[in-house]
Amino acid sequence: MRRPRTRIQEREEMKPSIIRVCGSVVAAGGITWGAAFLFSPSSPERNSQIEIWASAVFQLGLLALLATMWATAATGTGRWGRGILAAEAVALVLAGMWTAPYVFDADRPSTGILVVLDAFWPLSMAGLIAVGFLVMRARRWPTPTRYLPLAASLLIPVDIAVSWAPAGLRSAVTGLYLALAYGLLGLMMIRDSASLSRRAPNRPGDVQPAPGAPPLA
Repeated sequence: MRRPRTRIQEREEMKPSIIRVCGSVVAAGGITWGAAFLFSPSSPERNSQIEIWASAVFQLGLLALLATMWATAATGTGRWGRGILAAEAVALVLAGMWTAPYVFDADRPSTGILVVLDAFWPLSMAGLIAVGFLVMRARRWPTPTRYLPLAASLLIPVDIAVSWAPAGLRSAVTGLYLALAYGLLGLMMIRDSASLSRRAPNRPGDVQPAPGAPPLA
């Protein structure tokens, strides 16, 4: 027998259709930015306008990923897990504020507030490692999807590992890792959308199923 959901549950729950959209944006962002690294990478001398545009798409994908994690309590229902996720969202938004003016002028000087905002690019990418670890530790997402955010977040260590390589090889490794890791993460979010939609955080007043009862629909 299925128990009725409360208004609190309905407000917290993310519909499978929305999760599928978010998963599509995650995959599109990773593949788009990865392709830009392969075919139109930036260099120390100049930024690629195409790569900057692609990075903006990637950031939108990350926002969709964090929104799904928040709605499904992927990092856990405690204050620590939710706080880390909120901090990562703030860092990502600030990194996006750096990206915005470069979308229109890829080689504009990095001065004033842009110097400060530029620091949030690596900070937000490093923060994804902490978020990915919490998702794996919380075990609220099904296997193997719960491991993919951490795997995808290891872009910075991968990039450091090939920092010795020629620019072309380094861009190829980074691009392929982005496309494969985030593409697979997005596809698995789409596949597991029905399961993820039932993993909304428990709040006071939520109706909980009795032991052994089917999950709430």
